[in-house]
Amino acid sequence: MDFRGKLCTLYPISWQGAAVAPKQVDFNAVAQTFQGILVGELGRAGLDLRMPVAGTPDGELVIHGQIVRADPGSRLMRWLFTWFAGAAVFEVEGQVGDASAPFGGFHAKGTRRAGIGGGDSQQLLNDAAKLAAQESARQILAALAAH
Repeated sequence: MDFRGKLCTLYPISWQGAAVAPKQVDFNAVAQTFQGILVGELGRAGLDLRMPVAGTPDGELVIHGQIVRADPGSRLMRWLFTWFAGAAVFEVEGQVGDASAPFGGFHAKGTRRAGIGGGDSQQLLNDAAKLAAQESARQILAALAAH
């Protein structure tokens, strides 16, 4: 379906209530990775994405997202048990709607399990966020198409 020209307000991803592992990882960079990939995927579909501006009404479409979980996992566990433990996980959920009410939702989880010597936790979490963003975009576009 072609969404070209549809004005869409995309709210920044929220951390409120997220389960975040207390590790030495730049979680803001991970959120920016997610948001950037999501914007790219939705933009390629033709949506005219805008950030919200105080005092200005939302576009004809509105997307709100929230991080559910951001866990860089354990490098040691990935090194010892690559396919069973220590995965980096980024999970997000949200709502899609028009200016008056939501009419659909999305829930996506990206998981990365492997890297040389257990992999770099920051990079694996960024990669998990990319996967979650791509899946979120697919679900958002499906919700828009069904509406």
